Amino acid sequence: MATPRRMSHLLQDAAHHAYMDSVKTRMFVLGLSSGSTLTLFCVSILVMMFSYDPASGGIHEICGWPYPLFRSSFLLCLCGLLYGGTLFAWRRCKVDYRSALDVSPFVTYDTVLAYAYACFIAVFSAFLVYALLLMAPGALGADVSAFRDALPALAFLAPALFLAWPADRAPLSLAASPGAVAARRGLVFDLLLPVLAGPFRRATFARTFVADVLCSMPKIFADMQYATCALGAWLVDPAGDTLRAAPATCGPGLAYARVAVLLQVGPFLIRLGQSARAFRDDPAGRRKNAANAAKYLLAVALVAASVLKKGSPGDAFYARAWLALALASTLCNFLWDVFMDWGLGRGRPKKFPAPFYAVAVGTNFAARLGWAVYVSPDQTLVAQHVILLLGVVEVARRFQWALIRVEHEHVKLHPGEDDAGLRFSQHTP
Repeated sequence: MATPRRMSHLLQDAAHHAYMDSVKTRMFVLGLSSGSTLTLFCVSILVMMFSYDPASGGIHEICGWPYPLFRSSFLLCLCGLLYGGTLFAWRRCKVDYRSALDVSPFVTYDTVLAYAYACFIAVFSAFLVYALLLMAPGALGADVSAFRDALPALAFLAPALFLAWPADRAPLSLAASPGAVAARRGLVFDLLLPVLAGPFRRATFARTFVADVLCSMPKIFADMQYATCALGAWLVDPAGDTLRAAPATCGPGLAYARVAVLLQVGPFLIRLGQSARAFRDDPAGRRKNAANAAKYLLAVALVAASVLKKGSPGDAFYARAWLALALASTLCNFLWDVFMDWGLGRGRPKKFPAPFYAVAVGTNFAARLGWAVYVSPDQTLVAQHVILLLGVVEVARRFQWALIRVEHEHVKLHPGEDDAGLRFSQHTP
């Protein structure tokens, strides 16, 4: 007969084996999903290159009305991928991100990555089928134009559909992620919606953090506005050629321009309101909050100068004003990132390897150089393909910023503690 001590050891071994089996399953699923996503991405690049063939003329159609729909969905999926990678890095380096961001225990890196990979697979698959049908329109022996034109809409709606999916297992995902529905509900109702209230809600670290992330997404919002306009016109007149006319019908117009500017400047206004609320609620930190508010006022002025510059293309004054504001805003944001948000230069404890901070400072500065063009609406300095590249760089810069920003908050929440974060079991509350 087994002794109580022997039974305890057997139960511990069984629990350990069950846990290791679940870890191996998650790693296998993530590896397979990442491999599938990478394969589809590489094939998409090859198909894009072949579409430049003058015989097919596919590139002209791809870069027309559907381009912003694919671009916005790609950047949103990329945000999910980088968020999952950031969660993994925090957990690996024992950063207590749950306390800093007040997130649900169900928000784990494998849950986020599973949904990001599934979203990427849907977007890349839609793009590949769309591009192939453009380059070989008669391959199926029937008119598939209606089906083909629906594919960019499917890609555009994929991130929202995956976010609102009512089950723990996402479409195209190989395994269920327990608690995924609760995690997504918490993301929307506990973080995003309170952020939109700006100065009317207390400016917690989590809310200011999310608002800062939104400040790196103005071009995503602009593409989403265009896509909503194009799809809305198509729903009103599905028989007409409304989709191909979208670049001409969804750009001009005073109402459209006003909404576009509001979407561009909205995240900065939210952060400005949060800084004003923090100025009122925190008398000891008023100097810091006033300086932070001035930083966001500078960003608002940059967007306004870009709008005025577009309205007066022959006026050199607005061009010089935009350039001066761009340089000032870029420098202020870079210095604030390094010394205030990251707390570097103060000899504080660090959770990541020392070389990472030097690399982060250098890459942050390099990425900030294109930030002013990225956040300014209707810029003609760069082509739309380069705007996509700048969008990728800015999103990557923002999540690199997030890595150290939350790590700095962890150091302030747990002074002198080395093991406050989650290391061995990410499912432990």
